[in-house]
Amino acid sequence: MNRKLRGFAGNLETSDLWLVGSVFLLLVLGSIVVYGAGSYTDLARATPLGQHYVIAKHLFMICMGFLLMLGLFHLDYHFWKKPWVNQGALALGLLAVGFTFLGDREIDRWIEIFGISVQPVEAAKIALVFFLSERVTSLSPERLQTWKHLGLLFALGPLPLIVMLVFQPNFGNILVVAAVTFVILLVAGVSLRKLGWFLASLVIAGAVAVPLVRKLNNRFSEWMMGLGHGEYAHQVKQSLIGLGAGGWRGLGVGQSHNKFEFLPESHTDFVFSVLGEEWGLAGTLVVLAAIVVIAWRGYGIALGSPDPFGRIVAAGLTTCLTVYGIVNIGMVTGLFPVIGVPLPFVSFGGTAMVGNLASVGILMNIDRNSRSFHLWKRRWDRT
Repeated sequence: MNRKLRGFAGNLETSDLWLVGSVFLLLVLGSIVVYGAGSYTDLARATPLGQHYVIAKHLFMICMGFLLMLGLFHLDYHFWKKPWVNQGALALGLLAVGFTFLGDREIDRWIEIFGISVQPVEAAKIALVFFLSERVTSLSPERLQTWKHLGLLFALGPLPLIVMLVFQPNFGNILVVAAVTFVILLVAGVSLRKLGWFLASLVIAGAVAVPLVRKLNNRFSEWMMGLGHGEYAHQVKQSLIGLGAGGWRGLGVGQSHNKFEFLPESHTDFVFSVLGEEWGLAGTLVVLAAIVVIAWRGYGIALGSPDPFGRIVAAGLTTCLTVYGIVNIGMVTGLFPVIGVPLPFVSFGGTAMVGNLASVGILMNIDRNSRSFHLWKRRWDRT
């Protein structure tokens, strides 16, 4: 047993401690805030665990994600380069997302597996990163620059997922999928001209969707009113009140007023506001710094990868985490429309927590392979 613990500690010591430390810091801060904010929800009052239900589920999902992170840390990421693996994973992910449309209930983002609510888009996004990374590295540089192959790549991967997310609706993850696709194509070496057309098509699609989709239209109208006249919708208004009440040092741990149901989703998408109210500007800056460090180290791992596949996978997964963080903080502070994106490693746990920790495990594995490669290269150069 001691040997296993020493081996585990040794593995962590060889990992990127900046990345691991930032993730751990966010998990601790998030658990403290979620415990307080989740204690006063209707969900907590309706369960035998009472005020402890939300934090118990949150910690359970962290443990599940941690086990998956360790498993993926020890699984060579080249396993996912096999076409039958990444294509099969993407097909299963898309099929699982399609299951959200079955049944008589209202369309939502979750399916039930053994009594546990699962959001399949989180697994589908990771599978999409592997699929796109394998495809772009298997194409020659000449084919990668043709509209035919780029169109086929988009039609087989991001497009079906985006279409299903439109009908869920799940606009936050549409933004994440679009950002990940753009970054993967950029890192793969697609010309800036074609990337410009890709961005233009996204802007046009968004401009068409806003007036046609009522939910999206309402969110953008509320956002524009807030930016132009300061008349934010109730949720964002209460979020800003909480952030302002926290001041520089905060009201103290567990002293938030917004958690008493003044702020909807205070333990999930808007947990950053509760954190700012209790921990003040200092606490919010710590969270921002941790997200910046995760982005810095994630893209650093991508740059240090010994092969193009690892480089593109690391860049794609890091973009997922970074976009989640930026968009969540933006919508909580009124800078972006409210589109339902959780704050990574801080918001109330669920499939997103498990998916984010899984992404960290893959990044750690790429980093370990990179360290081994560069160590071998230095020894080779000496001989």
